[in-house]
Amino acid sequence: MAGAGAGLCRPADPGLPLGGMYRLRRLPPAGGGDRRSMAEGRGRRRPVQRIRVKMAKLGDARWISHLDLTRAIERALRRAHIDVAHSQGYNPLPRLSFASALTLGATSQAEYFEVDLARPMSSAQFQAALEAQLPPGLEVREVCEVPSAGRPLAAGVKAATYRVTVRLSETEDRFALHQAALRFMQSSSHLLSRRREGRTRLVDARPLVERLEVTEGPDFLELEMCILLDPRGTVKPEEVVAALAETVPISLAPGAVLTHRMALHCSMTRKGGGS
Repeated sequence: MAGAGAGLCRPADPGLPLGGMYRLRRLPPAGGGDRRSMAEGRGRRRPVQRIRVKMAKLGDARWISHLDLTRAIERALRRAHIDVAHSQGYNPLPRLSFASALTLGATSQAEYFEVDLARPMSSAQFQAALEAQLPPGLEVREVCEVPSAGRPLAAGVKAATYRVTVRLSETEDRFALHQAALRFMQSSSHLLSRRREGRTRLVDARPLVERLEVTEGPDFLELEMCILLDPRGTVKPEEVVAALAETVPISLAPGAVLTHRMALHCSMTRKGGGS
């Protein structure tokens, strides 16, 4: 027993060099040589260029969640051998950020993300390399270089434009929902209930909908709406449609509402239409 207690305080083999013990435990030796190489390794992966990518999310890709989308982009960048810069520290993460999360089940022609590169490359080279590794339904539409010192992409997004298609076979239902949309825009307030974690909270959707236009088709209504993305909160286009249907009332069948994001608007580009 005495021998066992002594073994906890010193190596079992007195002939094993102390530096060897550090290497076995994957710790830097007392001289600090490994710390220097680790710092140099992190330095080689510091950002030298920031790339902004505009993507479309179509078809079955609409069922990819925002978290899984982030993972899919990270995998595509690795497979494309694009040298992505990483955060500092002992658990480095890719320097990758998205503009605004999309509702699961919605399609989009305006998904944006930015990535910092540790080795510069042209926009054309980046696009060709990334496109070859993306899963079906994710399509690169535009690539450009932006200033590395700019503010985060999400901070500049102020609004989003959506096209929501509502399938309604009855003419009376289409007319009723059309009139409900007109009344919504003429009102100053429209409360909708949002239930989360067992609690119900009322949200005033009207101030958050900047524009709502309705087009009627043979068996559908098409609602184009611009929704403000306020730091204090926002509403989903599906919530707006459900709130309108409740006032008529109309029962919407599962799968009757299809959402497509058309544009994201930044504070610098809102007057120009969108980005």
